[in-house]
Amino acid sequence: MAYYLVHRFGPKDKPKFQKEEFSLEQEAVIKVRSLLAASDGGDFAIEDDDGKIIMTDQQIRRYCKTK
Repeated sequence: MAYYLVHRFGPKDKPKFQKEEFSLEQEAVIKVRSLLAASDGGDFAIEDDDGKIIMTDQQIRRYCKTK
């Protein structure tokens, strides 16, 4: 199963999107953690290969704070 990190960034009136594939959900979370450490103000979501949202932005940020 593939997992996708969907990253929305840029100005709110014209946001840009990036979708990156990972083989494990945890790899996507690690990527978000590195982006957050670099003060990235974007919004994130992790989806499975069926397009189902596995983790929302809020869940990811909360998870990264506790680990």
